[in-house]
Amino acid sequence: AGAAALVSLGALALAEGPVHARQRSDAPPKHQVFVWGRVQSIPGGAPGDVLWPKRIDWFEENSAGWQKISFGPSFGCALDRNGKLYLWGEGEAGFVGPVAVDVQGDGRGRRFVDAQCSSDRVIVLTGRGQVYMIDDIPSALNARAAAEAPPAESEEAPAQAAAAPADPAAPIPLTARSMPGLPSPGRLSWLFGGGGIKQIGIGLEHAAFVTHRGELYTVGGNEWGQCGHKPPRSKGPMGAVEDRPRVEVMTPTRVQFPQEAAPIVSVAVGGRHTVAMDKKGQTFAFGDDRRIQLGLGDTRTQGVDERNSYGVIRQETLGGKGTKQDLKRVVTYRYYDPHMQHTPVKTIAPAVYNRPPYPPPSFVVCGEDFTVAMTRDSPDWYSKEQETNVLLCTGENAEGQCGRGLQEQQQTWTPVRMPKRSRTTDVACGQAHCLALLSTGDLYAWGQSIQGQLGTGKRATKARPVKVGLQPPPDARTETKNISPPGDVPMYQSFGPDFQPFPGRIVSISCGFRNSAVICEVPRE
Repeated sequence: AGAAALVSLGALALAEGPVHARQRSDAPPKHQVFVWGRVQSIPGGAPGDVLWPKRIDWFEENSAGWQKISFGPSFGCALDRNGKLYLWGEGEAGFVGPVAVDVQGDGRGRRFVDAQCSSDRVIVLTGRGQVYMIDDIPSALNARAAAEAPPAESEEAPAQAAAAPADPAAPIPLTARSMPGLPSPGRLSWLFGGGGIKQIGIGLEHAAFVTHRGELYTVGGNEWGQCGHKPPRSKGPMGAVEDRPRVEVMTPTRVQFPQEAAPIVSVAVGGRHTVAMDKKGQTFAFGDDRRIQLGLGDTRTQGVDERNSYGVIRQETLGGKGTKQDLKRVVTYRYYDPHMQHTPVKTIAPAVYNRPPYPPPSFVVCGEDFTVAMTRDSPDWYSKEQETNVLLCTGENAEGQCGRGLQEQQQTWTPVRMPKRSRTTDVACGQAHCLALLSTGDLYAWGQSIQGQLGTGKRATKARPVKVGLQPPPDARTETKNISPPGDVPMYQSFGPDFQPFPGRIVSISCGFRNSAVICEVPRE
């Protein structure tokens, strides 16, 4: 009976094969890719930091289209829709790529569905739930750049023929090793699904993996408990600003959650903190909390009466009521306690005024030391087309990465100042900047732009979201117009060039360290 069942399942798979083949035979849409920010991670290289979105023509040579772009500090990678990996980056002898990766080792012949960059690695995920890592990307780029460089002429042996430089378009061979310690997919997972890893979250120094069974595994740096395990106790007093010595979890280890937690469905990884979401929509955070980025409330103080530190003018503080001791927080730290959580702690709900409480967030993303959550703010009887949502941010705000203003260096859950009654469909975070894509197709950015990662043409910080588009034409000029009604005293105002939108429809946005990218779907000619 078992053999007959397998035969029938195999026959069903074969019967469905031609249907999928006919669907894949349709011509894929044409993609244009725009990248901007840090020069070291711009595909093909650039003379300097790219301050406006730059169209990279190389991506249009691949007719399969693109599904993912990721950035590290000095390199980047991309996945096409065929699951093939491509790489580029800065080497000591010059820039390399973009170039296809000839995957060797355990990952040879695999098709990947996700690829993300750490500080020196690329981690890839297959559709079956297998995870592979490609180590020491900077060294591989240095070796390739040296091989592509023209040979130097030798004065001692000028007649000796020098080796020809490597072909810049030739694939770069890299070894992909299977990530040890993670659950492996079952033998029939290709048919039934399940087993293995369904989502990866990769930071610069640590990584997290969500299994199909709802478990969370972490690996990497753990000096602040960002892997969900207690680090060794440091000698001497540790306050809110001191750094801790490097501690690392060498192999992926399962994280234990409170009993109230349901199976984990997604994870977001920051610089030194991690936020996981369960099936009920509850979020649990652990790791560094020095910038209150865990969403546990204002944990910077000891929870005592500190009215003298911020005055007694507000109504809630008059008469000795509503002191800072009443602020909503999950944990408190004493002065010499390290501001960290090494076990998952449920985050608090955002404060609301003159409205019902927010529902659980739809998803969460993390920057280096801040966290952004997206939650619906329209009535639940609204249709999908009428639905609106709000972005809430907590953590560091020195560069405006919380998208509201520069009045507070750190803040608890507070709405980002997105356009009113808008619906955000995707959010991506870099080191200290964010991109948000609206249902209208508009792209907004805020935060740090020291290397042009906002794409506004300037390096100035933007504490409020600004609309991002292409660079105006060279002949576009600023116009000065009289905005006063006829007969009134003239008032002149300068107007910049007309906004230049991205071509077609933005289907994917990416942020990494100090770079940003979008994939646009455009009609085929």
